[in-house]
Amino acid sequence: MAFLNAEDILADKIRCAPVLQTLESGEYDLFLVKGSSLRVRDTKAGYFRFVINNAEDIPALTDGITGLLHRFFAIDADYIDSWRAMFPEAEYNHYRMSVAARDNLRTLPDSQLPDDLKIVPMDESWEELMIEHCADDEFSADSFRRQLMENLSLGLVWNGERAGFYSKHLNGEMGPFWVAPEARCRGFGTLLKREYTREYLKQNTIGFGLIAVENEALVKTNESLGIALFKKTILHVTLSNTPVSVGNRA
Repeated sequence: MAFLNAEDILADKIRCAPVLQTLESGEYDLFLVKGSSLRVRDTKAGYFRFVINNAEDIPALTDGITGLLHRFFAIDADYIDSWRAMFPEAEYNHYRMSVAARDNLRTLPDSQLPDDLKIVPMDESWEELMIEHCADDEFSADSFRRQLMENLSLGLVWNGERAGFYSKHLNGEMGPFWVAPEARCRGFGTLLKREYTREYLKQNTIGFGLIAVENEALVKTNESLGIALFKKTILHVTLSNTPVSVGNRA
């Protein structure tokens, strides 16, 4: 497979959504095309995003940046054997990828909420709830505090109680998305995702989210909202839990 330039590769907007989202944000560096593949680094979180169309391109795209590789996305998962050969000790996770584009605004009308339900902008008073349900080795308490300050975040309030939230990770991924167990199976999650995606696309032309392979409920929610799903899985690769210094250059 041969490409003339980056534009040829990026023409597949669904497949290249993580790269396009980073380029649109303007917070990136180390953009490079090699052969029929490319890479870019999100400087906000230090993540690389790779779009691979030939396994032979991987060594050239990773040469000289090994010290900066911490966690990265690799699209798609077909080339996992090549990655494993280079980084045998890394942790490899497969995810489905949803892609929301500006065109989705036509399929996302204003939400009609029941009287006992509200969707509100989140402030720092939501920190504890987000940290309780979503903090882990990758997304720390500090990162959640930052994303509340810097990104669109919406909370779900049901009968006066906080029952869910949707935000955007500092690595560009749309999420975390959480609904309290007692509020599930009522359509509330779909309403929250619709409202969040609609507001997000007023400010951005493209966004992506990662979905656990086994999470069929979220896959169906995306499908019901007309949000595209990449046909293959992508890789989320973790080389270490040591934070990177995003100011460095390869």
